[in-house]
Amino acid sequence: MSTAGKVLVVLILLASFAWIALAAGVDQLSRNGNAALAKAADDFAKAQEALAQAKTDMIRLKDQTTVRQEAGDQQIAVLLSRQNDAERASSSLKDVVNALQYQLETAQATIKEAEQSRQQRSTEKEEEIKALADTRAEVESLMAKNTELTARLESLRTEFKKTFESNVDMVASSRR
Repeated sequence: MSTAGKVLVVLILLASFAWIALAAGVDQLSRNGNAALAKAADDFAKAQEALAQAKTDMIRLKDQTTVRQEAGDQQIAVLLSRQNDAERASSSLKDVVNALQYQLETAQATIKEAEQSRQQRSTEKEEEIKALADTRAEVESLMAKNTELTARLESLRTEFKKTFESNVDMVASSRR
């Protein structure tokens, strides 16, 4: 064989080895690619399932949040209603307390005025009793004086009668 034939055979052999190595590499890459593609498809399917589960969980969480918010809103409404009722009751109680305080003040003022009137009547009564006692003493004094003067008047009348009779007798005897 000629040198060119030998070189050609060697080149063909080398090209065959290169083609075999390249085919083996392509085959390996193809297998790795298929495995990676299968893994990627499996990961994609898992990601899809996880996404669907996440959406379901998110919807459930939103529903729970809505339910809790509504329950909270209802509790707040109940508490506000109770607070309003308590404020109304407190206002009513304050009105009653104010009315009772006013009545108490009025009653205390009336009692104070009644006490002053009682004290004034007591003072007036004492003054009237004193004036009555003074008047009675004066009446007794005047009655004693009247009795004395009446007795004196009687004695003076008697004396006057005696003097008059004696004067009449004297005038009658002097006329005779």
